[in-house]
Amino acid sequence: MSNEEVLQPARIRPLDVSVVNRIAAGEIIIGPSNALKEILENSIDAKSTSIEVLVKEGGLKQLQITDNGNGIEKDDLPILCERFTTSKLEKFEDLDSIATYGFRGEALASISHISHLTVTTKTNKSPCAWKCFYSDGKLIPMKPKTSSEPKAVAGKNGTQILVEDLFYNVPSRLRALRSASEEFHKILEVVGKYAIHTGHVGFSCKKFGESYNSLTTRSDLPIKERIRAVYGSAIANELVEIQVLPNEDIGLVQCFAQITNPNYGQKKTTEVFFINNRLVSCDPLKRALNQLYSVFLPKGNKPFLYLALEINAKNVDVNVHPTKREVRFLFEDEIIEYIVSIVQEKLTSLDSSRTFLTQQVLPRAKRFREEEDYESNSETAVSNTPSSNSWTQKVKRQENRLVRTDSSQVKITTFINGKNNRSGEIINAESDENDEAQETIQNEIGGTGGSGSSGSTGNTGSTGPSIEYKSVNRERIKVKLGSVLSLRDEVESNIHKDLTQIFSKHTYVGVVDAQRRLAAIQYDVKLYLVDYAAVLNELFYQIGLSDFSNFGKIYLNSDGLSIKNLLQGLEIGKEISIDKLIDTMTQMKEMLEEYFAIEIDDEDKEDPKIKTVPLLIKGYLPPLSKLPLFLYRIGTQVHWTEEKLCFEGILKQIALFYIPEILPIDKNSETSTFKEFHYTMENVLFPALKRRLLATNTLANDVVEIANLPGLYKVFERC
Repeated sequence: MSNEEVLQPARIRPLDVSVVNRIAAGEIIIGPSNALKEILENSIDAKSTSIEVLVKEGGLKQLQITDNGNGIEKDDLPILCERFTTSKLEKFEDLDSIATYGFRGEALASISHISHLTVTTKTNKSPCAWKCFYSDGKLIPMKPKTSSEPKAVAGKNGTQILVEDLFYNVPSRLRALRSASEEFHKILEVVGKYAIHTGHVGFSCKKFGESYNSLTTRSDLPIKERIRAVYGSAIANELVEIQVLPNEDIGLVQCFAQITNPNYGQKKTTEVFFINNRLVSCDPLKRALNQLYSVFLPKGNKPFLYLALEINAKNVDVNVHPTKREVRFLFEDEIIEYIVSIVQEKLTSLDSSRTFLTQQVLPRAKRFREEEDYESNSETAVSNTPSSNSWTQKVKRQENRLVRTDSSQVKITTFINGKNNRSGEIINAESDENDEAQETIQNEIGGTGGSGSSGSTGNTGSTGPSIEYKSVNRERIKVKLGSVLSLRDEVESNIHKDLTQIFSKHTYVGVVDAQRRLAAIQYDVKLYLVDYAAVLNELFYQIGLSDFSNFGKIYLNSDGLSIKNLLQGLEIGKEISIDKLIDTMTQMKEMLEEYFAIEIDDEDKEDPKIKTVPLLIKGYLPPLSKLPLFLYRIGTQVHWTEEKLCFEGILKQIALFYIPEILPIDKNSETSTFKEFHYTMENVLFPALKRRLLATNTLANDVVEIANLPGLYKVFERC
C-alpha cells in the first residue's frame, strides 16, 4: 500500500438501516428489565386493571406480558413495531402536557430488532383476537411461504406480548448480562415499583414452570399493603405517610410519600421515585434524603423511600434519556429543599421514641422450634413450596446431625447459689490486715454499671466471706472521649463473625485442664477446645471498654490496703523504686477513680492505701492474690503521657487481673475451691461470654474444633 493511499481520509457513508436500528435498540433496551418496563408502561397506558408477567431464564429466553387493557386495532398492527409510531403524541409541543408513560414510539420497534416478538391482541369491539409476528420492525409470516398478515385466534380483551430470545443477534450484550437469577431479581424490582405506585392495577410475576407467583398484588389495595406485599412487613410496619402541600412558586403541584421512621434501618437505601407518574432515578433527591436520615439513623443504616411528585408539566422535560429513567425539571434545588424540610419536621417529631414489637407465645411454638432445629441441623426431605402449612410436613431426621442440647436452655443448678463465689484468696503480705479484709469485702454496684444492679441486699454465699451487694441509683455517664470511642471502633472492626456466633450460641461442657486453662464447649454438632484465659481476657477488656467510667466498686475494707506493703511482697528489682510507683499512681488517683473505680487514699503521704477496685461482673470477684502484681503492672506497664495508650493499658491490666488463676494440682477435685471454681465458670463467666463477647480475629487460634457428630458416627455408628 502506497503512502498516498495511507494518508487518504476514510470516506463518510450512511450506515445500513439494520445497523442503525440495532444501535438504537441497544440504547433503549439495556436488559430484560428495561424491555419489561417499556411494555408495562404501554399496558398501564392502555387502562389495564390486571397485568401478568411470565419470565423464563431471567427474561432472556422468554418474557411474556399479558394485560386486559384496550387492545390494539387490527389496522394498526402492520405499523405497530415501526420506529416513531405512537398513539400518544402528534406534535412536539404535546410533550409539554404529556400524561402517558410512552410518547416516542421506539420501545416495541427496538425490541423487535433484537428478539423474536409475538403480539396477540383484542379490542372490546373485535369479534376475535389477532396474532402476528415481528422481526426488525416488520410483520413476518409464522411459517415460510405463508402470509404475514395477522391471524385470527381466540383470545380475551387486552394484549399479550411475547418476547423470545432477547439479544439473540447481539452476542456481546448477551455475554455482558449477569446470571438469570439476577436478571429475574431486576424484573421483580421493576414490577414491584409499578405495583406500589399504580394502585388501580393488579400485578403478578411468575417464573416459567413454577406453580406459584413470586409477586402478587391486588388492584385497589391501600398503598401500605402494596408495599407490604412487595417489600415485606419489616418495612410496612415502620412506614410514615407524608403529604407535602402544593407550592405554586416552584411549580410543585403535590407530593405524596411513604418513608420509614427512625426505628427502621437497612444496609442499602431502597428508593422508589415517581415524577409525574414516571419511574425515575433522582440522585440529588436521594442524596439529600440520605443526608437527612444520617442524623436520625445509626451509622451505616439506610431508609426506605417512596415519593410520588407531581410537578407542573411545563416545567418538566421528559425527553432527556433513551430509557426515560431520568427527567429534568425547573426549580430542582428549591423543590428538593422544600420536600426535605417537610420530611425533617416529621422525623424530628418521631425521634423522641422508639417502638419495639412483642409477639405472643403460641401453644404450638414448641413444635415450630423443634422442626426449625431439625431443618437447620439436618438434611430434610421437605420440598420448598409456598404452602402456608408446610411446617406440618414430615421432616426426615438424621441422627448424626441432630443437636441434642439447646444453648438457650438454663440448667436447674443455675438457680442454686454456689457455696462461695470468690475465685481467689486475698494476699498474704499482711496477714492481720488481710484477715480483716476477708470479713469486710463489699461490692457497691452502680445502678447502670456493667455488672447489673440488685434490687435488694443479700448474702450470696453460705460459707466464707460475706458478699453484700448494694444498689446505688446514679445516671449512666455517656462517654464522649475520642480515645475510648476509637478503642471501641478498633474492636468492632476486628470482629470474627463465625467465632462470635459460636460463643453466642454455645453450650458449656466443662473445664478440661485447669492447669493449662482449657475448657470444652459445644456449638451445633461440633465440640471445641477453648483457651478460656485468652477468651476471658478479651471479654473483660471489652466489658471495661463498654462500661468505661460506669464501673461498680469492690471495697477491699473500710480503711483500704497499704500499697507499699502489697508491693513489698513482690520480688522487684533494685532499678525500680516502690516509692516512684506509688507516686505515679497517687498523681493519677483522680483519673483512676473517675474512669476505673480504683480509689486511692493518700491522706497518709507515707503510706497511701487502695480502697476499691472495679467490679466488672456481678457474682464474680477477681483473684485478689493477684492484687500486688496488678498494682505493679499499673505502675510500670501503662503509658501515662498519651491518653489512648493510657486507657488501653489500664483496661488490659484490669482484664489480666480478672482472669481466673491456675488451680493447684490436687488429686481431690471435690474440695470446696474446685467446686467454687467450676460453679463460677459454668454459671457466671461462660454465660457472660455468651451475652457480651464480640470475638475478635486474635482469638482464632484459641478455639480449636476437636470433634464433630458426623465424624463420631463414622467411628462409633451411634451416639
